[in-house]
Amino acid sequence: MLSISAFADRCGISPSALRFYERKGLLVPAQRRENGYRSYAPEQVAEARFLGSLRAAGISLRAIRDFLRKDDRSREALLTTWRQEMSARLLSLQVADQYLQGLKPSWPRVHLEHWAEPSVLLWFPARVPEGLLPFRSEILAHKKLLERRGARVLTSGYVRTLDFANGHLVGEVGFRVRPGRRTPPGARREEVPPSLFATLECALRDDVAAHRVFRFLDELGFRPEGLHLERYLPEAPDRYLLMIAVQRRSLGGGGSS
Repeated sequence: MLSISAFADRCGISPSALRFYERKGLLVPAQRRENGYRSYAPEQVAEARFLGSLRAAGISLRAIRDFLRKDDRSREALLTTWRQEMSARLLSLQVADQYLQGLKPSWPRVHLEHWAEPSVLLWFPARVPEGLLPFRSEILAHKKLLERRGARVLTSGYVRTLDFANGHLVGEVGFRVRPGRRTPPGARREEVPPSLFATLECALRDDVAAHRVFRFLDELGFRPEGLHLERYLPEAPDRYLLMIAVQRRSLGGGGSS
């Protein structure tokens, strides 16, 4: 058996951290001596190192406790979630670094928007006549519908234009909500992992807005991937926000350093 000091030295975790793990029920000493001193079994070293590794990887104590209580199949699902979250954090840091490296003294026009948590987009089909911000009335109507049903809409509405037929635009209007909400009738649900977007606020007649964003990303060594959205802005009748999801740079890829 190992004393707490010997055990701490062997597994590279401080005695105070071991006491903290014990209070949280994550790592209980194999026994308590009559004098109250803690004693750990040698086989607990690997367990302690594993806990320390998860904490070093940024996993919360609550998530670790949940992991330890689950079976192998459920643990694999949690590991998949952690990997996705870590990839998103790495992407965020990497893009943020590249963004700062590429900034010029003048005020930038392309910005970053980070969806740090998994979220859901609820999409509704829409068909509207041409016009300035033509989907605005559809957005207002469907947002009120969601709010009447108790959904918390996180941002103003999004638009996807899919087709043009007989003088009408055919597309979808969408809303970002927190996971766990039921999909209302007539809506399409899209699960969105943590994501980072390059954004540009555009005038309605700006035909080269997307080109400027793509060029900015290319200069920094990143490629667009996945979601490509237009967000209608509240109290802005002549502008919209172009949002393009950013892909992590592949190993060996180009870009500013």
